[in-house]
Amino acid sequence: MSTASAKRNIVFATIPRDYVVLNPAERESKWRQFIELLSLEDFPIHRLYLFINPTGRKYIRLFYAELKKANRGTRISFVPVKTKNDFTVRDIHTSYRFFSGFFSRFTFDAGSFDYYMYFSSGNLFAHAFMLILLINLHNLPLRIVHLRRERDTGERDWFAEVYEGKISRWISEIGQYERNRSDTLDFLKSSIKTGNAAFNGLIRDIEHVALHSSAPILLSGPTGSGKSQLARRIYELRHDRGMVSGHFISVNCATLRGDSALSTLFGHVKGSFTGANQAREGLLRAANNGILFLDEVGELTPDIQVLLLKAIEEKRFMPFGSDREVESNFQLICASNRRLVDDVRTGSFRLDLFSRINLWHFDLPALSERREDIEPNVDYELRRITAEKGLFAEFLPAARRRWLDFAVSDEAVWPSNFRTLAASMERMLTRSFQGVIDEDTVEQEIALLRAKWKRGHPHAVPPERSPEALCGDTRFPLQKELARRGLLPPPEERDLFDAVQLEEVIAVCRASASRSEAGRKLFARSREKKRSADDTARLNKYLKSHGLSWEAVCAAAG
Repeated sequence: MSTASAKRNIVFATIPRDYVVLNPAERESKWRQFIELLSLEDFPIHRLYLFINPTGRKYIRLFYAELKKANRGTRISFVPVKTKNDFTVRDIHTSYRFFSGFFSRFTFDAGSFDYYMYFSSGNLFAHAFMLILLINLHNLPLRIVHLRRERDTGERDWFAEVYEGKISRWISEIGQYERNRSDTLDFLKSSIKTGNAAFNGLIRDIEHVALHSSAPILLSGPTGSGKSQLARRIYELRHDRGMVSGHFISVNCATLRGDSALSTLFGHVKGSFTGANQAREGLLRAANNGILFLDEVGELTPDIQVLLLKAIEEKRFMPFGSDREVESNFQLICASNRRLVDDVRTGSFRLDLFSRINLWHFDLPALSERREDIEPNVDYELRRITAEKGLFAEFLPAARRRWLDFAVSDEAVWPSNFRTLAASMERMLTRSFQGVIDEDTVEQEIALLRAKWKRGHPHAVPPERSPEALCGDTRFPLQKELARRGLLPPPEERDLFDAVQLEEVIAVCRASASRSEAGRKLFARSREKKRSADDTARLNKYLKSHGLSWEAVCAAAG
């Protein structure tokens, strides 16, 4: 096994149940694997953690004395496992709680160390158990190392074999415990409780993905729905688990314009342009081994999109003015309050970049869709302001009831979601006496919000509910049929203009005997003004813009 890496090795191991024997010959045989492990020249171990089961605790000194004979400077730490039985099925929950607690508290430094789980012989259950915990569930930065030796060689020709292990036995029982435990965690929500079942499920999905995948995540949702806060919490979660060791670098793409955008993102070399008196690292390099958060990613210009795609895929890019590529192994989270799929259709956002950042897509609901969460977020704002400004902040009981009645009503539209709510709380506390919000202060704020929203603040007036919305929308049956077959996104994801037009086009196609006939019907007037009409090509281009083909439309009709 190669040791070219400058990192040092840390190994965790459980001890077989029968490693303690009184017969010296048998004892040497049982302990041989650990002695050989510490003796390997091509796999030096900086630190070895040995989990000791209850039966073997009184023999630690004897075992340690034997290990010291082969030790090459390894620090050995014995960790007594707080269980009644020696890693048996009967004590699985107690064992799991112990190991879960140990590794939750353990600080991983992936930049300086490589971590391994030693897969020894004679302890099948313990190692299967540990593999489930460390690899399948917690996604900790560990690999499995196993001690092997070639046949027909000398007695001490041992070597370390590293491989990825996956064991699924007992996964359902352990998984259920983990799910029950995770239900009590609100890490990604900053401990803000929510009564919205859909939002709870969304956060649970995001937390699972954040812990089990390093692929790009796309967060969409209206302004103020909490995308930036959630991105930072994902980083903190991964950092705490040792999945990233670098920094959280946040970029507001809406502010990137002109030549400075290249320098800001990708850096530049000294003298690359007028005023470049010093080299600049760039934000992509600053995010090395950390997370790069691209807020409002839909605002990136086409030329930046091309360069960013290469950097995401290859983890290499060229600083402005340089003829050498640099590397940055960053993880990516993007956010947008726009529908990027619409930007792809209009050509303002690249399809290949969208596909790359859209592997995990989560759409955060607006505050108006989570009215049951307004009260806990009001309490959160009171606590936040108290902590940040050192001011007492609280409602009088009657004022609180009046404010919450208004805040959860249909009259309150919260155009910028949590930002509007936070700003409203700030205003009331500024007007209040010594941080105590009374009914008069609440009434002033309600009057202010009503006036703002009445004047036509963006998104202030809720859309009218049509009879179709109340009774079930029966429009666009052809598009809904194609959507059920997986050939087309649902019509609700389209502008009304586009949906009406597409429905008619599909109807004409299905009523025509051929593609040419459909083209003649659809372009009958405009073709009269052209010397040569290519109706088929125009139809194909239109269908392709919606991800459809003539064959798909007609096949679905059959």
